[in-house]
Amino acid sequence: MSDKQEQVSICGYIIHPAAAVFPLIEGDEFDNLVESIINNGIHHPIVIRRGTDADELIDGRNRLRAAEAAREQGHKVSVPVVEWNDDGRNVAEWIWDTNAMRRQMNDDGIAVASAAIWPLIAKENEAKKEATQFKKGASGNPDGKKQVTKEPSSPAKRDRKKSDAASTAGQVAKKGKTSLHKARQAIAVQKAIASGELPADTAKDVMSGKKKLKDVAPKPARKPREKKHRAMKAIIKDFRDLIAEWMEADHNREVLKDELKTHVERL
Repeated sequence: MSDKQEQVSICGYIIHPAAAVFPLIEGDEFDNLVESIINNGIHHPIVIRRGTDADELIDGRNRLRAAEAAREQGHKVSVPVVEWNDDGRNVAEWIWDTNAMRRQMNDDGIAVASAAIWPLIAKENEAKKEATQFKKGASGNPDGKKQVTKEPSSPAKRDRKKSDAASTAGQVAKKGKTSLHKARQAIAVQKAIASGELPADTAKDVMSGKKKLKDVAPKPARKPREKKHRAMKAIIKDFRDLIAEWMEADHNREVLKDELKTHVERL
């Protein structure tokens, strides 16, 4: 079973996109989990959200995969299942809080994971906000029109820190408890993966600690500096200072006049 297939569904459960952000364990770590489940069973239930067409798995991909691997070896393994409890957070945010706290990821990995999951959190927040708004004809909003907030007559002075905090990079930094610089690098990596500029496994490699964020983050293109011409007044002033310095050194004035005449004729 490939990673791509596992991210789509496992054992009949549809995988929530936010859960698929985090890389699956593999190698010895996965083998050890299979062995532990064979010997001790599964103590932490997988978490699902009931759906009309199929149930959605939001936590427990690795446990479910390990249980399936144990069954393929001939062992009987029961998988405890609980339904997701809506505690006010949307599903994507719940998945982030659950995984970011218990996974052993460094700052680079946290930043990349945060950049990948934040758009999902924002999308679910927006959907929840729209669902709670008054509909046309409902009490308090007979026309169904959005409330218009009047802008102040004179715009307030821009607060750079507040603006940065409200930006996507600011939200990613806040969610991942990382720097704004790392958040911007992580966002750039996710965009490069989406456009095909970077391999799809790049984020996985950073989250697993195989690669550093600074080494894979696309370097921003630098705009060539336009050559700035000095003002004529500044040039003439320097020229006068140079002549004064030359004359103070007691050089031959006739030689100076000849040199100046030659350069003026070349203009």
